[in-house]
Amino acid sequence: MASITKKDISDALNEFYGKVIEPRFDRIESYIQNQIEPRFDKIDREFEEHDKKFNDLLNHFDQIYSKLDRLETEYFSITAALQRAEDRLDRIEGKLDKEIAIRERLEKEIADLKQRVIILQSRIEEIEARLKTIS
Repeated sequence: MASITKKDISDALNEFYGKVIEPRFDRIESYIQNQIEPRFDKIDREFEEHDKKFNDLLNHFDQIYSKLDRLETEYFSITAALQRAEDRLDRIEGKLDKEIAIRERLEKEIADLKQRVIILQSRIEEIEARLKTIS
């Protein structure tokens, strides 16, 4: 039996590679190019579309948050203005209550004075009547 040399093994492996392995790799490569890569390309496009939609959503949320922030600022401004208006109304009501109390007191004093004037008028009339009887 003849001995097998490195060259024989190398030639056999090269032949095996050329006849068996390379065609299989070619089929696998063809399958990947024709079946798998288009799917990955489609998946990549869908991811890009989803990324775009997601970015659009994020932009919308940013706009909403911006508007909410503005509304919150306006809300605090309005509540502060209302508080100032309520405080001012409280002060005005306090002054008005004092003015009403003073007016009521003055009306009572005027009524008392009118009563006293009536009494004084009747006394004057009595004195005048007495003076007429004396003279």
